[in-house]
Amino acid sequence: MATDAFLYGGYTGLDAQIYIWFHQIPKEAPAIFALIMFALLGLINLAITCKTRAWFMLTIAFTALLEVIGYACRIVMLHKPAYDPYVIMQALLIISPIFLALVDYSATGKLMRMAHGGGRLHPAWVARGFFASDILCLAVQGGGAGLSSSETAGNQNTAKALLIIGLILQLIFFTCFTTLTLYINLKRKYGLRGVIAFHPIFFCLYSTIGLMYIRSIFRLIEFAGGWFGYVATHESYFYCFDFLMIFFCFVIFTVFHFGFYLKKAQASLLDSSPQQEQVAIDGANPAFNADKVAAMPAAVTAVPIQVQAV
Repeated sequence: MATDAFLYGGYTGLDAQIYIWFHQIPKEAPAIFALIMFALLGLINLAITCKTRAWFMLTIAFTALLEVIGYACRIVMLHKPAYDPYVIMQALLIISPIFLALVDYSATGKLMRMAHGGGRLHPAWVARGFFASDILCLAVQGGGAGLSSSETAGNQNTAKALLIIGLILQLIFFTCFTTLTLYINLKRKYGLRGVIAFHPIFFCLYSTIGLMYIRSIFRLIEFAGGWFGYVATHESYFYCFDFLMIFFCFVIFTVFHFGFYLKKAQASLLDSSPQQEQVAIDGANPAFNADKVAAMPAAVTAVPIQVQAV
């Protein structure tokens, strides 16, 4: 009887089946609301991305799609609890926010290309390094999410350990990235400090990083407490510290869309420094610096020059 009470929580029928998977009876209305919000924000962001041709922002729409599928599976679980929708729900709702960090990494790389000073840090390698860190976190957390539905205690403990390790790695990489962003923002040699046109960009970077920090710390506490811990079995915490954090990230990425503000910031730099080279934001070839062309010998300038997009 004690075992039945633990497995079913005193529920019968469909509620008992749901309780086996969640160890609570989740509400359907919040999941429907989350699905609709992510669908709308994803479509709005996609439209803005197509208009500005800032194709690296397609990651936002892709992440919104993953969130929509994740919450759709959560709704399915409330009507037909099964292994497949549970695994998909866990995997997507746990790992999909990792992709949002890629947008911040790409934006910071473009800021470094725009900067006057340049410095020893190569923008391409910085972006690739943080992209690799995201792939690592994705692989570790994805493995943990996949094992989370296992019925054996050993696999569940492994899943818990993998998810915690993945989140700790993510927080470490977030800290490194935040430090780099602050360095680029405040170091005078980059020429971005105090430039009003860059304020919305750095606001978007800092706020989304902060929100993802909070969400990762929440997930770390949740997994450390176990699958049947207090935090994991009270969905109000999930919607407050996971859904809301990711939702606000989407709102900020939409209102302060990098496609608009990077172009405005670049135009501001070009106006203040005519010799500043243009960075490709929309995927097209950047304009070649006219001063450099003028300084070349006539024999050289007569030869067609192919410019590679940054």
